[in-house]
Amino acid sequence: MKEFTRGKKILVEIEDFSVKGDGLSRIGEKPIVVPYSVPGDRLKVRITEVKKTYILGEIDEIISPSEHRIAPRCPHFGECGGCPWQMIDYRAQLAFKRDALVKLLSEFMGTSLPLDEVKGMEEPWFFRNKAQYPLKRLGSGKVIMGFYRKGTNRIVDLEECPVEYRMLNALLKPIKELLSAEKITVFARERNWGKLRYVIIRGSERRGEILVVLVARMQAVSVKLARKIVELDPLHIVGVVENINPSYGNVILGPTFKKILGSESYKEKILGNTFRVSAGSFFQTNVVQAESLLRELRERAGESRYLLDLYSGVGLFAITLADRAQRVIGVEENPFSYFDALHNAYINDQANVEFVQGKAEGVIMTLGKPDVVVLDPPRAGLHDDVIAGLHYMKPERIFYVSCNPRSFVKDALNLIGIGYELIHISPYDFFPHTPHIEVLSEFRLKV
Repeated sequence: MKEFTRGKKILVEIEDFSVKGDGLSRIGEKPIVVPYSVPGDRLKVRITEVKKTYILGEIDEIISPSEHRIAPRCPHFGECGGCPWQMIDYRAQLAFKRDALVKLLSEFMGTSLPLDEVKGMEEPWFFRNKAQYPLKRLGSGKVIMGFYRKGTNRIVDLEECPVEYRMLNALLKPIKELLSAEKITVFARERNWGKLRYVIIRGSERRGEILVVLVARMQAVSVKLARKIVELDPLHIVGVVENINPSYGNVILGPTFKKILGSESYKEKILGNTFRVSAGSFFQTNVVQAESLLRELRERAGESRYLLDLYSGVGLFAITLADRAQRVIGVEENPFSYFDALHNAYINDQANVEFVQGKAEGVIMTLGKPDVVVLDPPRAGLHDDVIAGLHYMKPERIFYVSCNPRSFVKDALNLIGIGYELIHISPYDFFPHTPHIEVLSEFRLKV
């Protein structure tokens, strides 16, 4: 492959997707990865990197577009690092996601799997309830705010993002103008200098509530500045919170939160229950799809004696399923989510729901023997001690919600290894216009 060098242009036809969701072709035995391409595209590609095991290229010219290629909606497409599948027709996105899931599952678990079609959205735009924007102050004094350019730390200045809630979008320009006029310093990574690092806007469209979180390297946000932020949208902004993150790395949030003005949380309504969500708590970013998944989970879970909800967050699953169980215990490590969960059980009058603060792997052996377990772990999947705890408990049914199919496969094989049968997989599209997919699965203990 010596003839393939950086800068050279070649003709390719895209055949498939890579593991990360980029278009994939082959030159002999060597794969060539082309971001923003679609299976069926015939392209002229400029080689940008030649690696030992693959070639990386970028589209120079679309000679013949795939039948699934459409015009992307966002003017920042290809520049902003988000939504890398916007150029694909939405129905085709769902089919491609299922194909990728089938391929992955078949590789490790065989071909006869109880797999549904991917459940998509009727309207796959303006669905995200949370936006996290890095900041930069230019030499002119103007503050820009948006998302990082793909693979870089350079910010693409946004006026609108078509996957964020409209009410969040409406604050983008006013917040940038306000911060541009203020004297507060903005963090510059190259100099490790400046205070303000990120603006996080999250909330509930259903309830019309917005919480603004300003992430700073050190204490920087005054009540005066918070009042000015609230005045940008006094009808919807319920509070301004400061988060202190002194670290140099790319982790967005630090450990310390301080309420500056108003509330330190917002509330969301899902399937008749109200959930308080604090600035430091995790909550599903697509509540429409979360509600759809919860309906299916309620139907499949049915009645139970004792339901255990591991990685319970603010209590979304535990409280939604509480009327189907005599007793429910949720386990959550994050202290902000844990205290939200306690509050949410109280305000929803769920007297049969308890919560335990701690790591799932650290407390699982102390929680008795449930007949139903719900799992919603982080992307890394289940700790080995959680698998061991489930082996000891032997619940009749396990429902596993996964945001990472690769870790799901690993954990599914472990559950099968301790005596469970995988009886159903329901894929959900929580993140349209990306390769990501959410999975709801059901396991039953073999008799």
